[in-house]
This record gives sequence, C-alpha cells and structure tokens, in this order.
Amino acid sequence: MKIMKKYLSMIVASLLAVACVDTQILPNDKTVEEDFWKSKSDVQLMVNGAYQAMLSENVIARLIIWGELRSEEVVPVSSVVSTLQEDLAEINLANTKTDNQFASWADLYAVINRCNLVLDKAAQVMSEDPSYTEGDYLADCSQMLALRALCYFYLVRNFRDVPYITSSYTDSSQDRNVPQSAPDAVLSGCIADLETAEKNAISAGAYTDWRRVGYLTRDGIDALLADIYLWRASIKHDAADYEKVIEYCDKVIASKKSQHVKQRNEVEDKEYWLADGRSAFSVLYITPQNAEESIYELQFQSGTNANNAILHYYNHYNGGSGQAPYLFASSILGYGKEAFQTGPSKITTDWRGLMDTYNEQKTAGDFDVFEIRKFVSEDANYSPSRTTDKADTKANYTNASTNFIIYRLTDVMLMKAEALTALATDDDDVERLHAAFDLVYEVNLRSMDTDNMSDDALKWGSYSGAGSMGYMEELILQERLREFCFEGKRWYDLLRYSFRHTEGIDYSTTLAQQADNEATFPKTYNEMLTLMKRKLAGKGNAVAAKLTTEPALYMPIPESDINVCPILRQNPNYSNIDNINKNY
Repeated sequence: MKIMKKYLSMIVASLLAVACVDTQILPNDKTVEEDFWKSKSDVQLMVNGAYQAMLSENVIARLIIWGELRSEEVVPVSSVVSTLQEDLAEINLANTKTDNQFASWADLYAVINRCNLVLDKAAQVMSEDPSYTEGDYLADCSQMLALRALCYFYLVRNFRDVPYITSSYTDSSQDRNVPQSAPDAVLSGCIADLETAEKNAISAGAYTDWRRVGYLTRDGIDALLADIYLWRASIKHDAADYEKVIEYCDKVIASKKSQHVKQRNEVEDKEYWLADGRSAFSVLYITPQNAEESIYELQFQSGTNANNAILHYYNHYNGGSGQAPYLFASSILGYGKEAFQTGPSKITTDWRGLMDTYNEQKTAGDFDVFEIRKFVSEDANYSPSRTTDKADTKANYTNASTNFIIYRLTDVMLMKAEALTALATDDDDVERLHAAFDLVYEVNLRSMDTDNMSDDALKWGSYSGAGSMGYMEELILQERLREFCFEGKRWYDLLRYSFRHTEGIDYSTTLAQQADNEATFPKTYNEMLTLMKRKLAGKGNAVAAKLTTEPALYMPIPESDINVCPILRQNPNYSNIDNINKNY
C-alpha cells in the first residue's frame, strides 16, 4: 500500500494539465488510484503538493518576468548568451514571439490541476477515515479554491483569455480540448470561489509557525479578493468593485492589528504594525522571513529547497560569485535616483533606496543598471559609501532559501489607497483623498531615516488642492514602485493605471471574438507608456509604439498549445508575429 501511495504521489508531482496538451498524466490504473484517497494524510500530501508546485523555478521565474521585466523596473543582462537571454530580450523590447519560453502557462495549470484533484477527491476520504472531519475537508477546500483562484488571476493578467478548468485530469482518455473563456467569466468564477473559501478559511491566527503565512488563510483570501476587485474595477470603472476593495482591505487591516502581540513595556496602539525602515529589510527579505506584517509567502527552507529563480534572475546565473544574474535593476531604482523623487523634492533618506539595490552603477548593453539586493543580500547593513565588491553579502548560491512574497500588509494598505482615490468624486473630495494620503504616508514613513530626515517627509499640502486626484494617483503608483520593486507586481500596477484611463475595454468577450467582429481595440494610456519606457533610453519610443492597443499588453497564447489544441485562438496582436521588426 505504501509503495502504491508513493508511486501515485511521484506521478502527481510531475502532472501537467494544460488545455489539450498531451503531457504526462496519471496512469490508467484504477487500483492505484483507489488505494490512494483513503486517509487524512493522503489529502494532506496532495494539499502540500499543490503548495509545493508553486515553488518550482518555472513558476517563480514567470512571476518575476511577467510582473517585472515588462515594466520599467528591470532589464536583462546582455552578457549572458543563451536562448533564455534571447527570450528575455524579446520581452524587454516588446518583440515577444509565440514560442518564447515565458509565453507558457503550463506550470500554473499544473498547480490548478493539483487543486482540482483535492477538490474532486477529498470528500470521499471522510467516509474512509473518521479522523478526516468535515472541518478538515472544508479547510482543505478553502485553501485549494484560493490557490486555484490565485493561479487564474495570474493567467488572466498575463494572457487575458484562458481555458477555465475546474475539474481534475487523472486519465489520458479525458478530453482536454477546452476553449478560452473571456476574463469576466474567469474572474467572476474566482470571486465566487474565494467568497466560499473565506467562509471556511483557516483563521489567520491559527498557527504561530511558518504556516501562519505559508498557507492561504482568511487574510490571504481577503487580500486576493481585494486585488481581483481592484483589477476588475480599473477595467470596468465600477464604484461597487472599488467599495469591495476597501471592504476586504479593512478586514485584513483589522485582522493584522488584532494578531499583534505586544512586547514587554509596549504601550502604543498602532493602526498598522509595520517594522521600521532600518529593520524592515532584514525581517522581510532575509531568512527566515515570514514577518509579522506578511500575509502570504511561498515558502523555501534552508537545506530543503533552494529558490533557484531568485538565484538565477536576481543573484547570479551559476555558482561563480562574480557572474551576473539574468536581470539587473534599471537606473531609476538606484539610491537617490528617479524612483525616489516624490512631489517637489527628492527623497534621500529612504532606507529602500539604500537597501533594495547595490549603490554601484553599471552598464548592461545600452542601459545603466544596478545590481539587486532585495531577496539576494544576507546583510541588512548598508550605507551609500559602501561601493566595493558585494559578493560576500549575497545569498549562498547552492542554498538560497529566500521566500517569495505574494501579499503583505503594505500591499493591502496601498490597494485601499488606490480604491479611495478612484472613488473620489472630484479634486475637492478631501475625506477620501486625505484617507488615501494617510495610508501612503504610513507606508512611506516607516522607510524614512527619521534620525537624519530634514524636509523629505510627505506633506498633505503638496497633494491637496487642484489636481489632487491626479497627484494622489501618481503618488500611490510611485510609492508602490518603491515598496514592491522586484516582487512581481509592477507591470500589473502599470496596467491598472492604464485601464483606469481607458474606455471601451470589453472583458465579456475574448480578443479573438472581438477581432472576428472587426472591433477597434482600446488604446493604451500614453502616460503609462511614458513610465514603462523609462528604462529603455533611445529605444523607448520604438517599444512603446508596439504597446499602443489592449491586445499588445498581454503575452501570446503558447504556440505549442495551439498546435495541438485547435480550439484555442491566438491573441490578434501576435497573428503576424513572424513579420515583426526586431529593434535589438
């Protein structure tokens, strides 16, 4: 029996279920499958397997490339010559081909299928193992619904029109020829699942170890709901969705406050328990992570599983300490550079400017760049004068166990600020705009070197008055750049910014359907493109010219899947991709 269970878990560990692609699946051996779903430990093995699948280098690499490389935050290192580097260069310069390795959704569908397996099979275990209670079952389903929704949210934001699959594949004879659904339908399904999941969610305070933020608890589910509503609101310009953002953000904020355990002699009752800027880098990004303010992190453990994506993309691309990673930070993120200019003055006392990148400017191809420290450095002590070789402070290449953070409290705070600003009726809506400003102020203040701060603090007076809605929108976008650089969020922030200023986006039909009807695709907001191309120097205008309509803002549908699954339709932006005029 144990051998059969081990065999099944090994097969499932390599399972992929992507549209109709013929990939490795469970064998047609009913005896093995019938012998598996018998105990509580069987279900736990599968739940943990779904979480574990999110840790693959392919998944983390896509979270980085999709969320960062398409934005203005990072550039590829041209000195690394490989097919991978060519694919990174394509994406960086908006020349993405349909066979680009990062235009692949297979690994996220592998996670989705694992979630579907638990959702399909776990109920029968209650009749087999009395120790597997209804409460256990509901908690497991809550996590799998949430993890599946998170995967679909990534897919919608990057491919837009995707197959929406809610049942598992265990048999090679099953029909996997599934058409794409319009994003409205997918997001509505995710919201419905998450609302169900929230009712049965694990309490955020149920654990005191890594599971507190390693499992998708109620806080994680509420943060994801806020994020999805914010995305949809930016497209539909729907006040009700923005109100939902605030509702779920408030739930998370209240929960995090209630979880704080005061230390001896601690009397202050803060609204937001955030680590101060001097120590934030250490508690957020240096092992063991899982800080008090964190909500959901993908868990890596020293000696067990290295975060290879961080090693390759942010650290260095093999064991040699002097060899470059695949990605560098763009010039705007150096200490005292463009990212740290807010309003009328430059912020020079922001700990993030000191700690997130190394203060030694380099040149990668045509671009000025900085090395990334966030997620990489094992040393939280840094000063502007430290410009010598930093190799000794980088994570050990063979054993970097850095977690990848999906949600933390400051993300929720700034989501709420974004929603409040969007709901402001006009520039004189002081109540909402000031509330939004206060949230940004709290996030910004914790990162200030208050001992040496002069006139760098944010001031409400600089953002109130005529044009304050626009000022606040830009301030929030800028603060998110500083707070979440290299965490896989920036491209989505830029897209929401563009969508809020775009009319006519139709999320109820696929792009292929719109092309069939000869629809005119909405134009990209030019101010968003101005931000995006800041890293590209003289090539910026040529790249921006390729991103001027909605379809160009998404990745192509994987060519390999279309070849074997004729029901899939290519994003019309890539229909003539072979004729693309490369500019690199």
